[in-house]
Amino acid sequence: MAEMKLPEAIGGWCDTRFSAVAELLAAQLASGAHHGAAIAVRHRGDPVVDIWGGAGWSESTIAVSFSTTKGPASTALHMAMERAGIDYDAPVASVWPEFGKKAVTIRHVLCHEAGVPQIRGEVPDVSVMADWDAMVAMMERLEPLWEPGSANGYHAVNFGWMVGELVRRIDGRDLSPFLADEIAGPLDLDGFYIGTPESEHHRAAPLTAPEIDEATFSAFVPPDSIAWRALSPDGDIVEFVNSPLGLSTCGPAFSGAFTARSLAAFYATLERGGERDGVRLLSAETLARATTVQNTRPDLVLVLPMNWRLGFMGGGGMLAIAGPNDEAFGHAGYGGSVALADPKAELAIAVTLDRLELNLLGGDRVSTVVNAAIAAAST
Repeated sequence: MAEMKLPEAIGGWCDTRFSAVAELLAAQLASGAHHGAAIAVRHRGDPVVDIWGGAGWSESTIAVSFSTTKGPASTALHMAMERAGIDYDAPVASVWPEFGKKAVTIRHVLCHEAGVPQIRGEVPDVSVMADWDAMVAMMERLEPLWEPGSANGYHAVNFGWMVGELVRRIDGRDLSPFLADEIAGPLDLDGFYIGTPESEHHRAAPLTAPEIDEATFSAFVPPDSIAWRALSPDGDIVEFVNSPLGLSTCGPAFSGAFTARSLAAFYATLERGGERDGVRLLSAETLARATTVQNTRPDLVLVLPMNWRLGFMGGGGMLAIAGPNDEAFGHAGYGGSVALADPKAELAIAVTLDRLELNLLGGDRVSTVVNAAIAAAST
C-alpha cells in the first residue's frame, strides 16, 4: 500500500487509491464546511484512510455523533438476543414486564414501529435524559400513538432507552459496560463510548449548533406534529451533550462519542460478516436478519420511506445515507455524522465532525465522502 502526501491541513495517513477522500476533507475544511472532522475507511477489513483536520482535532479526538450511536447500540441488543436465544417477534414485555404495551415486539422497537416516539412534553427538559431510571419509567407509561406494527415513525431519542433497557433485562449489564466488554474491548477500539468516562472528556470536540430561527425550524419540523414531539425534549440538546453531564450520560440514541477510526473498525467487523481478526460479534444468520429491510412506507417523522432495517438505516433509494448500494447499512446522526458498512463495495466508512447542520440524514458533506470512497474501491 502506497501512502499519499496529505494536504497541509490534514493529519493521519491515506492510501493513494483513496486520495479523493483526503482531498475532499481538505476542501471542506478550507471552505468552512467543518470546523473539525475526521474520516476513516476500511476496505476488505483493512484500514485505508485515517485522517483528521481542523482546530483542536488530533488522532485521539472523539465527537458526540447523535443518532450514529444507534448502530453500536442496536448491535449490542442483537448480540444479547442471539446469546439468549430471544426472537425478534417476542413482546418487549416478555423480558421487561413493566413496559406493558403487550402488542409491541422487539422487532417493532428496532424498526421504529412501536408507536412511542414522543418525548417533548413528557419530561421537563433535556437534563432529565441523564437519569436512566426516569427515562425508563417514561417509556413504561407512554401509550402508543399508532397501532404497533401498522406504521413507522422515527423514535429519535426514545429508541435508545428501549434498546438499552432491553440489553440490561436480557444480559444483566447496562449498555455502557456491555459495549466496553463485548465490542470495544475485544476489537481494541479506542474512543468508542456511549456514556463517556470522565477521564476521556478532554478528548471530546465541542459541537457547534446550526444557527436557525424559529420560523426556519417550524418549517423543518411543524409544531404539534409527531416529528415535533419525537425529535427532542425541550431545551438545548447540543448544549447538553457538550456538558460534562451530557457527555457522561448513557443515551443509546444520541450520546455516543467516537473516533471515526473506532466506528470504521466496528462496521468493518459487520461488513466482513460479523467477524474480524478472530473476534465475532454476530453470526452470519443474525447479521442477515438485522440488515434486512423491515418496512418501505413513508416514515411518520422523517416523511420519506426509510427502508428501516433492525436498528439501521440503509443505502440505495431516495435518501442514500449510506451510498447508492442497497446492501449498505449504518446510521447517520443529527448534524452530519455517519458510519456504515457496504458489503457490496467491501467498505466500512465513518465521518465524525463538530460543526452541525440542520440535517438528520448525513447531508452533502458526508455523501460526497461516501461516494468518493466507493468509487476508489471500485478502481
